[in-house]
Amino acid sequence: LAQALGLSVAQRKAAKDATMGKKKTEAEAPKVEEPKKDDTNHEEEDEPLVKELKDLDDQYLAIEKEYEKAVQELQKQYTQKQQPFLDARTKVLQSLETAPEEAKDKGTPALKDFWKQAMKNLPALEDHIEEWDEPVLEYCKDITKSWLDESDLAKGFRLHFHFVENPYFTNTELSKEYYVKEENPYTGEMSAKEIKATIIEWKPGKDVTVEKVTKKVKGGGAKKAKQKGKEKEEPRDSFFRGFFRNLKEGGHIPDDINLEEARELVDDDDEDDDEHMLELLMENDYEMGCCIRDSLVPFAIRWYTGEACPDDGYDEDDDEEEDSEEEDDDDDDDDNHGIDSESDEGMDVMSSVVPVPPHRVVNAVPPRSAYKSGQSLPERAGRA
Repeated sequence: LAQALGLSVAQRKAAKDATMGKKKTEAEAPKVEEPKKDDTNHEEEDEPLVKELKDLDDQYLAIEKEYEKAVQELQKQYTQKQQPFLDARTKVLQSLETAPEEAKDKGTPALKDFWKQAMKNLPALEDHIEEWDEPVLEYCKDITKSWLDESDLAKGFRLHFHFVENPYFTNTELSKEYYVKEENPYTGEMSAKEIKATIIEWKPGKDVTVEKVTKKVKGGGAKKAKQKGKEKEEPRDSFFRGFFRNLKEGGHIPDDINLEEARELVDDDDEDDDEHMLELLMENDYEMGCCIRDSLVPFAIRWYTGEACPDDGYDEDDDEEEDSEEEDDDDDDDDNHGIDSESDEGMDVMSSVVPVPPHRVVNAVPPRSAYKSGQSLPERAGRA
């Protein structure tokens, strides 16, 4: 009671002494010792056999970490060997010898729209590039990658988008940094803990991430005539808005994200949880960054030509043909109404199934590094 009333330590002691003195005048009750309570929160100790197995597992994991470091060193060596070929690609694309006159001021004069087309063909980016983004991407001259820390590649990476002088922004480079952490040492799962992006310095009236909307004026007469034609800028979807934004674990969701629309796309019990939504945004962004790093940058020409695009086997003409066949089957069913269908059930099961177009790959999962593939060490060593 003294504690509940907020009394000081001295006041609690005085109250306790007074109570003890009063009890001495009464018949003393037999003293019963209560078992001592252990207030410390100890985790349940493992059984000896489980503990022994965990010790073996820790030793195995220690060797795994050594292997990862060795792979990183090997990766750095081969990255250095590959870099001259990427530099040569840039030089070829920058050549003005065979460039048409209208392409000489663009990012890749020798092959106009090279990076724009390659990015549009990458499944992870195709739905993020809007019509108004395309003229800006024509001035992209190169996309490169680097590690945040050369001594520890697992800390994260950086993407560089290089631009020639253009009418849209003053930046010559837009960069994106991914700070990464290991979620689970036993599965090799990695995730981004922070994503930093360059602030784009748009030239006046050239910001493609906003659109001008004519303000509606209520009423009429002189007031309407006075305010007629007034415009205001409103944000709109854009690669340069969605991709070049800063995100951080435990941070706030950017104000320009339509949360209602995002929640409609998520079928999850935690869809109303802002923290969960931020986690999904960062996961999606990290996957896009990994796809650019591991697929687009090294094999850009294959994405430009479309050779690298996944073959989903879906053909619109085939789909239309299937639809027409389905309509014919429906007509036949109407004509044969009343006939016992049980005898034909087994035969019609396969013919009645119309192929469903495969789900479009929008956010392709990045290729996992060799030492995070879940294979045993010898198998991965062979691949490396």
